Amino acid sequence: MDMRNQTERRFAVTLKHLERYRFQSQAHEDGRLHGAPYVSDEPDPVGDASGPSTPSLLGSALGHCLSAALLEMLKKQGVQVLDAETEAVVIVKPNDAGLPRIDHVDITIRPTIAARTPAVQQCEDSFGCHCTVTCSVRKGIDVRVNVDWVVQEPALID
Repeated sequence: MDMRNQTERRFAVTLKHLERYRFQSQAHEDGRLHGAPYVSDEPDPVGDASGPSTPSLLGSALGHCLSAALLEMLKKQGVQVLDAETEAVVIVKPNDAGLPRIDHVDITIRPTIAARTPAVQQCEDSFGCHCTVTCSVRKGIDVRVNVDWVVQEPALID
């Protein structure tokens, strides 16, 4: 993430209660909207699972930030990325008091690249330290990251 020559950036989300455990959220920064509003909800049996749950939103943030960091590094190294898919699995378990807590998060990034070069390994070794969200969350939650490379030669055009 670029700090845009600022000492801090304030990313905000305004949540509006809709009903039961559903909220509509709108992300923004300095009055500028970031995307469309989205709905989140609690999973059953408490909520209706009509939108992503809060653990899923955390997984999404981690997966997105890690993927973006890896793709940016690969781009800077001139590695041709043909596709990428990421899966984030947030594992929730009861703590000693029986309350549900996030135990850990498993992230698997599957980039499809045109060729495996030494630059690819360099990117894999260092991209994680460029992920703002993961580096911050790891202070309290175990985040486990795996990169599952797929090498596919680009289709030849006749």
